Amino acid sequence: MAIAPEPSLRGEFGAHLEANYPRLVAQLCMITLNPGEAQDLVQDAYARAWQRWADIRELPDPTGWVRQMAVRGSTRRWRRLLARLGFDRSRSADSPSDDPQHAGVLDALRQIPPYRRRVLVLADVAHLPLTEVAEIESIDTGVVEGRLAHARRELNEFMALRPQTQPPAANWEDM
Repeated sequence: MAIAPEPSLRGEFGAHLEANYPRLVAQLCMITLNPGEAQDLVQDAYARAWQRWADIRELPDPTGWVRQMAVRGSTRRWRRLLARLGFDRSRSADSPSDDPQHAGVLDALRQIPPYRRRVLVLADVAHLPLTEVAEIESIDTGVVEGRLAHARRELNEFMALRPQTQPPAANWEDM
């Protein structure tokens, strides 16, 4: 039988969720290119965090733990397989925004292979150090650097094909 967490834990968890959920969903949306899947992944990660919140809240970066679980969830084979088979209940053909800048960036991101797109979003959107990106991706830092360089180049090339749309300079989350 699970013991109910103390009220302060519940409030602290709720405040953390409220403060970080939208930003994490935006980051996962750029990785998955699917707003519904991004929400599912972040919700799943927070559900896992809730089960161990007393320990996770003591980590230097609890948000990083949640992000890591969500990103790792996005790479799971069964999610990709279900999506390919048409069982992706959150699949949306529509862009999550009517903003042409946002749609242009998502279109460009769609052209980048997922393994490079994850590195790009984690490094340039989530502003994680390359060593942390390497840990999340389970690869060497040198491989992260290479993937990031390729992804940045590809993003700029795809954005150049859309002259009305420029790559975001600073704050991706505000798109």
